[in-house]
Amino acid sequence: MDLGRRVTGTSEQRRVGRSLMTRARLSALLFIVSSLWVQAADDLVEIQQGLGSPIIVDVRSKGEYASGAIDGALNHKLQGLPGTLLDMGVELDEEFIVYCRSGRRSAQAKTLLKEAGFQLVFDGGPMTQLERALEQPES
Repeated sequence: MDLGRRVTGTSEQRRVGRSLMTRARLSALLFIVSSLWVQAADDLVEIQQGLGSPIIVDVRSKGEYASGAIDGALNHKLQGLPGTLLDMGVELDEEFIVYCRSGRRSAQAKTLLKEAGFQLVFDGGPMTQLERALEQPES
């Protein structure tokens, strides 16, 4: 008997273990993504109800921005975003809407800006979703 060898179970046990692990990872991912969507949806309601004159920030890559963007949106990469805006002379109490392609980077941008002291940051989520929200008439 080889005592240095770990007992790993049968191939069926390993397959079941991998399957359970995959399901656990997918469940965790689904939870994270759904919570981002809920937060972005809450922010979209506020956007639709009307903000003053928010600064719209596109946190997609330059290539994504070049392929089309919301009119008047500034394009800034996620890394260093708060510092870049402060260097531009933006005030901490100005309204911001951040968006990206899928909603992941915009959620990160909102968190970064809030942590830096920006007070009125709204997550517009994916660009297509924000475009629809901005097109809808105020109620």
